Amino acid sequence: MTDQFAGTYFDGISGREHAVELRRVGASHYAVQGDGIERGGALDKIAITPRLARVPRTIEFADGARLLLAHDAQIDAWFPRRAGMEAWVDRLERHAYAVALAIVVCIGTMAAGAIWGVPWLADRIAEQIPPSAERALGDQVLASLDRLGLKVSALEAERRDELTARFAKLAQGPGDAPGYRLEFRNAPGIGANAFALPGGTIVVTDQLVDLIGDDREFDAVVAHEIGHQQHRHALRQTLRSSFVAIAAAFFAGDVSSASTVVVAIPTFLLDSHYSRSFEEEADRHAFDLLSRHDESPHWFAEAMRRLASEAPDDRQLAYLSSHPTSALRIAAADAAALAFANAHPELCPNGVCPGEEVTEDESDCEDCEDEDDDVPIANDAANLACIKPEED
Repeated sequence: MTDQFAGTYFDGISGREHAVELRRVGASHYAVQGDGIERGGALDKIAITPRLARVPRTIEFADGARLLLAHDAQIDAWFPRRAGMEAWVDRLERHAYAVALAIVVCIGTMAAGAIWGVPWLADRIAEQIPPSAERALGDQVLASLDRLGLKVSALEAERRDELTARFAKLAQGPGDAPGYRLEFRNAPGIGANAFALPGGTIVVTDQLVDLIGDDREFDAVVAHEIGHQQHRHALRQTLRSSFVAIAAAFFAGDVSSASTVVVAIPTFLLDSHYSRSFEEEADRHAFDLLSRHDESPHWFAEAMRRLASEAPDDRQLAYLSSHPTSALRIAAADAAALAFANAHPELCPNGVCPGEEVTEDESDCEDCEDEDDDVPIANDAANLACIKPEED
């Protein structure tokens, strides 16, 4: 074991270098001498930096002074309690397989953080935002949307009042938080659309109202949007996409800083869409909410079919671009409608609810299958005859 090393000493006051010699005194003390420097003390009162490639080793003294030694100085034996771990790390850093493994672990950790960590953290932040702050955020988002092109509704006041009354009945059901409000906007540049804003505001465009064929389809659409807000999907999805805001809120300990996402929410609502799990959760909420008000989830399926028929490529209609449709979602609504009919025979005699009756024009089943997925709609009474038995 070497008991002395040459080094460069800095007193921590000036930038002047001092060529000195570090010596070990006994088993537990040291001495530094040379170029006008003379000091000593116990080894357990000083710290030495770990090995890192060819970076010089640095001994740090309590008064701020430092002593630089060569990177290969064999001084670890002076600090036996600290040398074991540092020597092990040093060996790993020089081992190609260990470095490769470390890279894989780092990439895996980052991927896991992006896939599971960020959503979890975003959801925890959303839970901590008080309702008053969320309502203020929703008002700012609506103001931003108005500046981006939403216009005052052109619907007749009587029509707006009719739909507002239907909405109020749905929004005041058991289990739904009070404070929901409905806003109508004319959006020729956006088209038929509806979306939930943070804080409980549901926006429906005139174009969507003009498109629906039955007010129960309107109920189904707004029930779905109430589901999005009930589970705070817009806020959670935007936070998940705004990692900087999440990190700032988390490390600053101030969840109000997450309100900066007000800039991102309008873009998300108009140009993006919810995750599949969020859509399915909002769909289930809509089915349950409609059922609680004695309305069949059949009207959700009808609304989706009507929207799809207006934009078969899912890109021409705004509502479908921000709420991706699929045969699976329509089939889920049909299954919920069948369960509703079975549970309410007084409302749906022979398993057919009011409004689902077969007409002569529908009996030819021209549109009974989804064009893209070739999935028969099992609960639509007009299409039951289209389900063919399996061939032997």
